[in-house]
Amino acid sequence: MDLRNYKYEAKNNEGKLIKGRIEAINRGTAIKFLQIKGLKVINLKEYRNFMTTINQITFGSLLNTKQLVFFLKQLGSLLNAGVNILQSLELLSLQQESRFLRKVYFELYQEVYNGFSLSKSLAKRPKEFPSLLIQMVEIGELSGDLAKMVLDMADYYEKQMKTTSEIKGAIRMPLIYLGAAIAIAFGMILFVFPNMTALFSAFGDAKLPGITQFFLDAGDFLINYALIVFGLVGLVVISIILLNKYVEKFHRALTIIALKTPIFGSLIQMNNQVTIANSLSQMMASGINTVKALVTVKSFTKNVIYKDLLAKTISYIDDGLPFSKSFGESDYIDPIMARMIATGEKTGEIPKLMNNLAVYYNGVSTLRVQQLKNSIQPILLLVVYAIVGVMILALMLPMLSLGTQI
Repeated sequence: MDLRNYKYEAKNNEGKLIKGRIEAINRGTAIKFLQIKGLKVINLKEYRNFMTTINQITFGSLLNTKQLVFFLKQLGSLLNAGVNILQSLELLSLQQESRFLRKVYFELYQEVYNGFSLSKSLAKRPKEFPSLLIQMVEIGELSGDLAKMVLDMADYYEKQMKTTSEIKGAIRMPLIYLGAAIAIAFGMILFVFPNMTALFSAFGDAKLPGITQFFLDAGDFLINYALIVFGLVGLVVISIILLNKYVEKFHRALTIIALKTPIFGSLIQMNNQVTIANSLSQMMASGINTVKALVTVKSFTKNVIYKDLLAKTISYIDDGLPFSKSFGESDYIDPIMARMIATGEKTGEIPKLMNNLAVYYNGVSTLRVQQLKNSIQPILLLVVYAIVGVMILALMLPMLSLGTQI
């Protein structure tokens, strides 16, 4: 659904004339939006040109996880206060300043206004609304407790966002330190050492220390062949990106390498286990059967190894084998998780066990991220200091060496 564009003239509370432009699904909604902003509409005229057509084009998701959580919290609060779904969506649409988010909210409002359920309306925008959310909203509609389900899903996505953010933060900082060290090294090789060449050559045939000569030679090589070196590096990087995107076997191999990487591999594994445990716990506790829950989790799992694991689990269950069998056979699942699932099968309390697993892995992931920050960041700082120290030493040694040779 495309939004319509309007030019308006209105007066504010002080009687001052205000002119502007606005996007809305229709004239009535545009007037309501302006009234909420405290404006009295004098003139409202629809217009259309090339730029308005271009502005309707969007790419990717218009709703990130943080915005999704905010939307669910607002919607759940309004529903909990007794406001019906149509009025809630209209109110949220009118309060939204972002034109892209307003477009999403208006579309939801329009779908519900046309008689579709909220879950069906959400399903029409799969890029913005995950399949898990759609399934849970549908359950909330059937059970008559939509407000609670929406708020529960807001809490779920908020926890997922926090866990993912902590893991990405723990990985990001070491990469920043490493990048800083490399940038400093290249900067000194390209700009500092070449400027010292004239000084060194003034001493005739005086022999430079090996470490200094190495950095000078490295600087000369980079200056002479910089385009070739950076071109090859860029070509390798682009090739890896394209192969990872379009060649399944290459993508799988990179994923396995990442999972086997010391420290970072365990964080990737933990993040996927947290997602699986949290999602299955949320769905099974709401009465969704095991296979349907697994199919839903598989649909939004991005890591190909864990997507295959879930597909294998579904196949095993269809063949009458235990739920825990595929988890126990996987090299990328914590044995504790497999054993707890097996225990849940024996006791008939898999939903409860999944909830316990979710709580356990949320706590463990937070602890491991903190341990990573406390251990690897000081080590990488020492690496940065070591690189800078070696290069400063390479600059200072010739002074001492040349002094003894004169």
